[in-house]
Amino acid sequence: MKNIYKFIILLSLLFTSCIKNDVPYPYIFGEILSFQLEVQEGGAMISSDEQRIEVLVPFGTDITNLEIVDLTFTEDATITPSFNEVKDFSEEVRFTVSTYQDYEWTVHVIEADFNVNITSFSIEGQIAAEIDNMNRIVKVKIPFYLDKENLFIETFSYSPADAIVFPLPQDTHDFSEDVIFSFEGIEWTIQVDYDNDEERIGDQILYSDFNTWYYGGRKEDESNANRKFYLPGSTFDATPWRTGDVGAADLIIPTGVQTVFPYPSIEEYEYTILRTTSMLGVIAAGSLYTGEIQGSGLTNVITDFGIPFNDKPKSFTTSIQYLPKRFDQGMDACDVYVLLQVREGSGEDEKRYRLATGWYRTDTSMNEFQEISIPLLYGNHNDLAPYMMPSTNNDRMPEHGFAEVSKSPTHIIVVYSSSYDGANFNGGVGSELRVKEFQLNY
Repeated sequence: MKNIYKFIILLSLLFTSCIKNDVPYPYIFGEILSFQLEVQEGGAMISSDEQRIEVLVPFGTDITNLEIVDLTFTEDATITPSFNEVKDFSEEVRFTVSTYQDYEWTVHVIEADFNVNITSFSIEGQIAAEIDNMNRIVKVKIPFYLDKENLFIETFSYSPADAIVFPLPQDTHDFSEDVIFSFEGIEWTIQVDYDNDEERIGDQILYSDFNTWYYGGRKEDESNANRKFYLPGSTFDATPWRTGDVGAADLIIPTGVQTVFPYPSIEEYEYTILRTTSMLGVIAAGSLYTGEIQGSGLTNVITDFGIPFNDKPKSFTTSIQYLPKRFDQGMDACDVYVLLQVREGSGEDEKRYRLATGWYRTDTSMNEFQEISIPLLYGNHNDLAPYMMPSTNNDRMPEHGFAEVSKSPTHIIVVYSSSYDGANFNGGVGSELRVKEFQLNY
């Protein structure tokens, strides 16, 4: 009986021992959840199936000395070696994530092939620049008044910074076509286009449709017909337009000759006539302009061209017919132009700078009206002819050079003249410029 009892106890011990040995440890996968180096391109590629991490770093990165800035793994697990101890990734690095089991992970750092990324690019005066590193294109939007052939690169940064670029950015100004910069075989394209926002409504010159006319003197109640003249507008003081006839009407003995008048009359207006005439032995061109005139006569007058204006039109449109006559210097020519100015200071200290130029000159005889649209060229544009350039020697319209194209204008000058050299009292008597409406385009 005693032996049977011992046998039962022995079986009980054996049975209990077997239960303890058959209970497994919990299975918790030791996983690396995130991994980031101080320098890398994009995110790390983490494969849980292969327990492998691949990290792409830029070309030229020193992979023997890289800091791990982020490494997370399964909660309550441990990792060896400590990520603070690992800096050399020139060969694969192995980490062991330990839970109840050990899981070996491999980190493989790959240096990218040679590449150049533009990190910043801007052209002076631009609206926006979009950098497309995938396709190696920079798309730049500029305002309409900038000249594509005369642009200045303001910022041009790229990585790696020691890459050699050709052509030199500081020597590149013509962007009328796509410009390609080459970085040791890696090509980047710069595309510059004008901003194509919807056309907007901008300021116009008062009475520039020429449908409203004033006939009178400096005073509305002028009774002497020889002291009267025609101007677009409702009153002398309310209109921005002037003609040389104002000075002629102010003579002690006024001539009463008109070089500018509506045709056939104010009541039945069709167009404006500007005619070059000989008055008291002096050639007087028919001129219509924005501004003011002081003094009297033909030669003893001071003309202050321009009126306040602060918008930026792209061009102007008008309809003209020209019938030129010959004079000593050959065939006469007419002038139609618009100038935008930036004026600084006042009185004797005032300086005037040219912001934009739109100029049309022709000696061609026109059998009928032609509509012309003339672009306004901002700044010192390559298409400006010598006679269009600003000059301090121009007594009637002195200017001190060009203004920065990013500035807003303060004044606008609009001029029609039946003889291009009328300011110097030269022209073909009888030259006739016929004009219809004038419009600024935005």
